[in-house]
Parts: sequence; C-alpha cells; structure tokens
Amino acid sequence: MSDKIPPPQPSTPSPSLIPDERARHRGRTGLAISWEHIPWWGIIVLIVGVFVAFSVFTSVRYQDALSFIFDLPWHKDVLKQLDSTRIAEDGSWTYTAQPPLTPKAHYTIYAEFYNEDGSFNGRGDIYKFQISKEAEAGEKQALLPSPETVQTITSTTPTFIGKAPAGTAKVAIVDDFRDQPLRIIKRIWNANGVILTIKVTLIAFVVAVIIGLVFGIMRVSSGSPDLRVNARKRLLFGLLAVIILVVLRSQWRTPTAFISLLLGIEIFAFLLPAMPYTFSTLYVEIVRGVPMLVIILYMGFAITPALRSASNNTIDLRGLPAAVIGLAFGYGAYLAEVFRAGIEAIPSGQMEAARSIGMSYFQAMRFIILPQAIRLILPPLGNDFIAMLKDSSLISVIALPEVLQQGRLWISRNFRAFEGYNSVMMLYLIMTLLLSLLVRSIERRSQLPND
Repeated sequence: MSDKIPPPQPSTPSPSLIPDERARHRGRTGLAISWEHIPWWGIIVLIVGVFVAFSVFTSVRYQDALSFIFDLPWHKDVLKQLDSTRIAEDGSWTYTAQPPLTPKAHYTIYAEFYNEDGSFNGRGDIYKFQISKEAEAGEKQALLPSPETVQTITSTTPTFIGKAPAGTAKVAIVDDFRDQPLRIIKRIWNANGVILTIKVTLIAFVVAVIIGLVFGIMRVSSGSPDLRVNARKRLLFGLLAVIILVVLRSQWRTPTAFISLLLGIEIFAFLLPAMPYTFSTLYVEIVRGVPMLVIILYMGFAITPALRSASNNTIDLRGLPAAVIGLAFGYGAYLAEVFRAGIEAIPSGQMEAARSIGMSYFQAMRFIILPQAIRLILPPLGNDFIAMLKDSSLISVIALPEVLQQGRLWISRNFRAFEGYNSVMMLYLIMTLLLSLLVRSIERRSQLPND
C-alpha cells in the first residue's frame, strides 16, 4: 500500500454554471441559456399571448368584441328583445312566447333591463316552469314569476308579465339553461363565430380529403390505356344499359332518341378506361385555376338557387352546406395533387411486388402504397388544413356568421373597427399557431427512426 497521498483534484463546476461558449463568442457572457433553440413560433406565441392577455384584461371593448365573436354566453339564449314601445309608462311589460316553446321541456326565464345608452339596468324575477306533453300551441296562459317553485303549464305559448325599473329602454327575455348539459352542448354546436369557423373547417377538410384521395388515385392511373382490352365486355354492358333505359322510359323509343342514346353510351363504355385520368385531370386543372372566393360565390348564389328551383325547394343548400361544399370542392383539387405526389413518391417496385403475390390493384393501394404515402403527405395535409382555416373567412360573403362576419357585425354596431379587426386577427393567429404546433407534433410522431 503506497504512503503517497494523491494530490487533490480540481473540482468540476456545476453544469448549470458552465458559460455558454457560443454566447461568449457572440459577445455575451452568462449561464448556458439556449435562447437560440427557442423556435420562432414560441416567440410569436409569447408576444401574442402577452398582447391578448393585456388587451382582454384591460379593455372592455376587446372583452365585448371577443364575447360577440365567440357568441357567448353558451348557457343562455335571448328569446326576444322588447323596445321602449313595448314598455308601459309605469314600466309594466308583457311577452307571449313566439315561436312556441317545446313540450315536456323545463325552462328558466328571466328579464334583463337596459338603459337608453345600452348599460345594464337590473334583472327581473325568475319564471321556472315545465310544459306538459299535452300542451297546445294555440292556447295562451298568463305566467307569473316563481323563483322557488317549478310551475306546470298547459300552453307552449305562455305570456310573461313583469315590471321594469325606471329608465328602462329595452327588455331582453332570457332563457337560462345552465343546469341542462345537453342544451349547452347543442348551443355550443350551433354557436356562431369561432365555433362555426372550426366546424366548417373540420367538415369541409374531411370531405376534401375524401375528394382528394379519390381523384388523386385517378390521377395516377394511365392516361392512355389500351382501349382494346375487354372492349367487347364494356360494349355489351353498354348495350344492356341502353335496352333497360328504353324499356323503362318510353321517350327513348323513337329512332332518333334510340340511336343517340346508343351512340353516347357505347362511346362512353369504349373510352371508360381512359375516363378516370381524364376527369380527374380536368377537375384538378380547372378548379385550381379558379379563385376560392369565386367558387364559394358560385356555390352560394348560382348552384344553390338553381337546385332549389329545380327541386321545388326540396334541395336547399343555403348556409352551412353551401360553405362546406364550396370549400371542400375547391380544396379537393389541391389535395388530389398532394395525394398524387405522395403515391408517386413510393417506388413502383412495391406495387409490382404486391401484384406479384396475388394482390389486386386496390388491395395493393390500400395495404402497401397508401399507408406509406400518407406518412409522406402529412406535412402538406397539415398546411392545407391551416390554409383552409384561414380561407374559411371567405364564407362571410354568403352571410355565414363565422369569425370575420361576426367581427364585422360587432364593428357595425359599435363603430370600433380597430378593436373589432384586431380581435379577428388575434383569433385567427392563435388558431393557426396552435394548429401549427399540432401538425409539428404529428410529423414528429409519424417519422421513422432513420428519418
């Protein structure tokens, strides 16, 4: 055993106290705080968050604008607003429910009073009641306040009687359903502003993905196939279709109509193998060349009225259906190219190997090609979803109360354009940044270990 004592070793500084050499090289000294690793969106989210929080918590204007754009509150609805002409000199007022209320439902109704300048002037007594299932719509029944007990009435059009305080210029009849979760969920689903924007975007994107997938697969098919393969079978099926139509429809039995129908169907049957690529290419090239605003206007003010007129008002696509179809139809063309690029990025040898082991074309697409292609196209799909969220503001031209339209309505009522458009801008920015985070997370989770 050696008698020598080893010299003391220099103590290793704590890792948290090691200077950042790169920071020192740039002229900074201090601890190793990796500010350069903070992503750009993190800085933007921080700045926007501070700005939004400061604006919301310090400005009544912003609070009112955001509440209007979110269509708050979600636990109550205003049934009717009575102006000063409906209020007697002594403050008494009456209101008969129109449209009729729902039988077998529970209601909590009260009145809110507002002054001439719009300031709150108090709240009236509460009417608690339930409507029996035998209630009749034509019968009128006077209803007095009952804040403690629940009354049972036999009319779906009760008449509320109350008295407003002095100075009241407007009475709002409020239906409060905070203790009914199903009605709250329904109210949120039917809310305007942000909820409507998200709802339209989600539904339209799902439809656009389906359209893009179908036309993307059609785009990778052969544009000039050998039309002679199975031509006899196709022509025979075309002839059978002509015979069935002639039997079912007497107007096709004239020689001219029969010949025209026969030629049309047989030509279509002969050219059928080339139709998928032709139709998909025509759709993609035309739709991508038309602005999204024009597509939405065409859907809202051309297609929708035409369908209503042709179907005697049976098919009515006004409002949400027109917006969803317009956005999905427009973005389907872009997503078709995304799917086409993803499918073509997969080596052709994989399709050949799948076909060599007995798989059909659709089986190979479903189990071999598409799973790999979807992983590749996740980033552009996420980008298109964010772009669709922003382009959903275009549906305001067909009078749908989404975020932009709600902001414009608030501005028209308050004449405060700065706060209104700032609120719209901040909401869109927050939604797009959150979606960007989600897309980045999905990309990281979908990457292969060697990527």
